[in-house]
Amino acid sequence: MIQRLVERGVVKFGRFRLSSGLESPFYVDLRSVLGDPDLLRWVVERYLSVLSRLEFDAVLGVATGGIPYASILGYLLGRPVGYVRAEEKGYGTGRRVEGVDVAGMRAVVVDDVLTTGRSVLSAVDAVRAAGGAVAGVVVFLDREQCGADAVRREAGVDVYSVYKMRELLEELRPYIGEERSRSVLEYLSQWRC
Repeated sequence: MIQRLVERGVVKFGRFRLSSGLESPFYVDLRSVLGDPDLLRWVVERYLSVLSRLEFDAVLGVATGGIPYASILGYLLGRPVGYVRAEEKGYGTGRRVEGVDVAGMRAVVVDDVLTTGRSVLSAVDAVRAAGGAVAGVVVFLDREQCGADAVRREAGVDVYSVYKMRELLEELRPYIGEERSRSVLEYLSQWRC
């Protein structure tokens, strides 16, 4: 399945602008996994393995990349599901946490990729404002750009990842070649957390 991440364009190489505003020589698009049932099953199984180490009552996805994964995981685990909007909506109930009412619950926050941690920190704040506690943050990929450290430092919440970028890169190396691998490692070397 690792090879399929490259074949399906989940992991891309080039020049990309990230939602954080940073420029990167690689991009990981876990939304495209949704179009490949076998790859989706593989990704979900890896998330489940990480979640098995945590105690929690509900699963919340970070909009938008974490929503489908949180939904599938909550369903499979028989736990209430919800998601955290990027910002409060200006109509209806005006809530940021949708789905499950997290008041008095321990929620795990699920996202696809972690870079700076800003969207995850915002989600943690929203869960707490809604009366919930955060049992941990689970991501498929930690890009190793200080996001996990920021979440720990600023919110006091641990981040658990299926892969850190260097780990994923090691498994991808036979399919992407030494030059691409070296380029990504050079890029990552600038991040000192």
